[in-house]
Amino acid sequence: MSPREAADARRLDLVAAANWYRLTLGWPVNFDAAHRRLILHTGDALDAITLPNELAGTVVQDLERNLQAGPVCIDTTKTWWTVLTEPCTRAHADIAPELRSRRVHAVPRGGQAIVAHPQDTPRWRRAPEPDGSLPPWATVITAANRAIRRPG
Repeated sequence: MSPREAADARRLDLVAAANWYRLTLGWPVNFDAAHRRLILHTGDALDAITLPNELAGTVVQDLERNLQAGPVCIDTTKTWWTVLTEPCTRAHADIAPELRSRRVHAVPRGGQAIVAHPQDTPRWRRAPEPDGSLPPWATVITAANRAIRRPG
């Protein structure tokens, strides 16, 4: 396969992945061909909260214990985890200073988050599923607050 054919194949794979997110899950995902990545737009169908690796595992375990876990994507450097949530019910998703100081961030309404290809299983701590649910935004924030208060 020539380099041109390989690039075209990668582009078609990204298009197919973005279409899967849009058509199967109803998520507003587009592809960025220049950077070969998938971009999720937040604020309508879902929102996203990013957490540093050292805090994210504890938060996700808490959500799993309480049967509130949803899709969680890990960035390519394994430094940041993105927890996908139901849309935040408030006009502005404020993060308390205690969480901000621990590098917890809400992707703003109308913002963008990078998501892994749906078949890139190493980058999904919890992969999205066609009939899967998303945890409430406030539930993820509550789990993050518990995690930073946990001795340890």
